[in-house]
Amino acid sequence: MSVKRFAVSAAVAMGLCAAAPAPAQTTLTLSSWVPPQHLLTRAIVDWAKEIEKATNGRVKYNLVPKAVASPPGTFDAVRDGLADISSAVDGYTPGRFVLTRVAEFPLLGDTSTEVSVGYQRIHERRLARFEEHKGVKVLAVFTHGPGQIYNTKRPIKSVGDLAGLKIRVGGGMVNEVAKALGTNALLKPAPESYEIISTGVADGLFFPAEAIVSFKLVDLIKHVTLVPGGSTTPRSRSS
Repeated sequence: MSVKRFAVSAAVAMGLCAAAPAPAQTTLTLSSWVPPQHLLTRAIVDWAKEIEKATNGRVKYNLVPKAVASPPGTFDAVRDGLADISSAVDGYTPGRFVLTRVAEFPLLGDTSTEVSVGYQRIHERRLARFEEHKGVKVLAVFTHGPGQIYNTKRPIKSVGDLAGLKIRVGGGMVNEVAKALGTNALLKPAPESYEIISTGVADGLFFPAEAIVSFKLVDLIKHVTLVPGGSTTPRSRSS
């Protein structure tokens, strides 16, 4: 069952529950391409638990042990019914999602909460009508915490110190910012971060602070440059 079909069915079931027999149980398939301890996985599971509670157990969930698709393929996997619920990063598929790049500009805010609230409001009022995510039901749009600069090579005391560094980015506006700062931008999904940093394929990352912990990069990173408001704003979308 697709996410869109579930959304419609749930609305009908909740509207008629007082007058009709209890509906058959529905199980949502959840897929996450980040580790179980990552905030994204925990958020998806917590959301599913709330749905199960609100429906008195009529809607349950199953978190599959392995992601049904690679990070760049997640949107299509949900659209095609391989999973009912997942999260996807629009920037992982360059050129496909254009309007949502508005949430990626630098210096947007110091917390994911304030930027995500603004992003959600703009999406509902301005962006959703253009149906860039046609084929799925968008549950929410949000950003991670402000992106900062982490690297293994040298302290960054000026913009010039970034020149030539190989920096992992998540695509979209972040990619353009990295290039404008003189780095060699490497578009790679977040789960590959540990491998490319530990092997020297990348010298650093533009990453939110929480991701450094989630992807176990603390012992690899030697230099951190904090930019008020964020050097970039990594975004994600829950679908």
